Amino acid sequence: MYLTQSEMEIMHAFWQEDRSMSLNDLILASPDRCWKDRSGFSIINSLITKGLLKEDGYVHSGKTIARTFSPVISYTDFMIGQLNSFEGKIEVPQLVSHLLGEGDVDARDIKELDRMISDKKKELKDK
Repeated sequence: MYLTQSEMEIMHAFWQEDRSMSLNDLILASPDRCWKDRSGFSIINSLITKGLLKEDGYVHSGKTIARTFSPVISYTDFMIGQLNSFEGKIEVPQLVSHLLGEGDVDARDIKELDRMISDKKKELKDK
């Protein structure tokens, strides 16, 4: 699924805050962005149409009532979906190599990767 840069920034804000937010909450949580109400709602409606956000309810915001929204999908599930959407086969060794080289990987991550590889080896051996 293709997301514009603004859509991705809004999704990241929701994932980082990990709570329902109104457009005003979103603007306050993203001080480096200058979304206007109209463009913010357009982007939110686009994300609802794409099935990534849902309307949660309403909150009082000053003298008005504002709708609140939350993500339908976690960041991890979204990224897995993005990887699975590629047309060709993903070259796992190259992907892992890139992630290890570019990512912020610590000893705990390496231990977890070792466990996953051991589990997969056992699964393949038992077939």
